[in-house]
Amino acid sequence: MARGTGHFLDRLKVLPLTILLTVLLWLYADSHLTSTESDLPIHIAVLASPAAPGNRTVRIINPKDGAFQIAIQGPRNRVQRVREQCNGRAVFTPQDVNDLVYMIPHAGRLRIGANNYLNALRVFNSLAYFRQRRINVISVKPARIRLRVDEIVTVRRPILFRALRGVPVKISPATARISLPRSLLASIGGVRQLRVIARPLRDLSALTPNRSHTIAAQLVAQYPGPTSSQVGVSPTTSQVTLTIPPQPRGKLFIGIVPVWVGGPARLLDRYSIIVRPGTLRITVTGSRRRLARLRRFLVKGGAAPLRQRVTALLAVSSSWIPTTGWVRRRLDYELPRGVRLLAGPRHVLCRVRRRNQRGAPAASQPIAPTARLAK
Repeated sequence: MARGTGHFLDRLKVLPLTILLTVLLWLYADSHLTSTESDLPIHIAVLASPAAPGNRTVRIINPKDGAFQIAIQGPRNRVQRVREQCNGRAVFTPQDVNDLVYMIPHAGRLRIGANNYLNALRVFNSLAYFRQRRINVISVKPARIRLRVDEIVTVRRPILFRALRGVPVKISPATARISLPRSLLASIGGVRQLRVIARPLRDLSALTPNRSHTIAAQLVAQYPGPTSSQVGVSPTTSQVTLTIPPQPRGKLFIGIVPVWVGGPARLLDRYSIIVRPGTLRITVTGSRRRLARLRRFLVKGGAAPLRQRVTALLAVSSSWIPTTGWVRRRLDYELPRGVRLLAGPRHVLCRVRRRNQRGAPAASQPIAPTARLAK
């Protein structure tokens, strides 16, 4: 009995290890079981290899936008991951997108201006996205990829700056190179239909008038018809030197400007501050463009960004003490950039009282300054 009991106890000791090894073996076997999925939607891109002879571009004509349906076979967990990505329940990483690009090694042998065909199944099984996952693509719809091959040409065009009409500018460099398919150049009517526009990367209305400024500008190609990703501009930016002319200024009357109370939280928790009046009427000045933009944000009310609102701020300081009557206090105005106060009250009346209950909410909602204060 003692010997039999010992054997039984020994078996009990190894039982947890046996169970653990069984579970691990089952998980390993399950992850390597072969699984098949069909009718998975997926997009790929086809490009000419940079090492291929000739300056050519390749575009998929059929299927449109490179959209295919595939059937795959491979380890169950990896097939499941691909299915989730194809069905939109998981995202393709930037590396995945890069691995779904097929580089044609023999692009120099393709016929320019004519239909060229590739075997879709062969293309898919050569993609790094599937090879690295040990997944076999067993069918593709459509079975053939129809390509159009075009020659890339390069033309040089002057750079134009149209952000300010009638203002002399100096652009460096003065010209840019545009590369595009030859067929696209012919379809838009030739080189004269190409424009290179320098778009300023700074807000010109924020620059000081009557002073010379050098700013960076983004170069953009413009031409008739839809925009093509096969059109490139080099360089991508330029430097623009110009003198901002004096801007015509206008006036804008604002009938409701809220007065906000701001300050340290300990003071706002300690005192109840009542302001009279709670809203003001003011007139502001600025360029017509700035005022037009401000007018659009005023219509939005509380939905406008804080930096685009007009408010009057009553700043509470530690020197304030409770008062029995009304005390005259100075206001600061928060205005959008480029807008100044032209007319409006500089002071309001306020009454300061100590709160009965500690932690009671402040009488007015404090906000943090978001723009330059108009003193």
